[in-house]
Amino acid sequence: MTDFHARLLELESERLAKEEVRRGVEHFTPECHHLLESVAQKIGVKLGDPVPLDWQGWICYYRKPEQFIVLRGRAFKGSGLFGKHKAGLDIPLGGDSINDYSRKFDVTPPQELDHLMVNFGVGDSLRVFLWYGENIAAYRLIYEAEVDTDPHNELADAVAEACAWILQKPKEKTLPEYLASLGR
Repeated sequence: MTDFHARLLELESERLAKEEVRRGVEHFTPECHHLLESVAQKIGVKLGDPVPLDWQGWICYYRKPEQFIVLRGRAFKGSGLFGKHKAGLDIPLGGDSINDYSRKFDVTPPQELDHLMVNFGVGDSLRVFLWYGENIAAYRLIYEAEVDTDPHNELADAVAEACAWILQKPKEKTLPEYLASLGR
């Protein structure tokens, strides 16, 4: 198959996935919640969790009940004289993300941080999707599976691989350019 045909199939797959997500999930099933919680446990730190003073790493949070975000974070001093350090977004004003999230405001991933989003959609079956977000480009579909097939391990592996891309990808390259340089 030529690169052109492979790219056309990839674009069609993304289009179908976006349509399924747009239709949404009428009932956020326990399987969906369990799938997201298993990824959250593997990440280990949620936005606003207490962390050591010099901590840097991966954080996750729910943007909406059915949208789960994974991105880089770091420690910020909490409020008060003896405020503990908490995990916020790895940007200069990332401490504000902690306050916004605790107040139940929408915390949109900033353009300067590549991030991952997990969400669900319904076509012929309930499906889970993993999307890569970078800068102002549209989300790029990097993984999808039927929820009924119990994709816990595959989703966790896809998240881990995408996190490696985020760490290794040069800022001046887009994800497709970076993957092409790796021969993928």
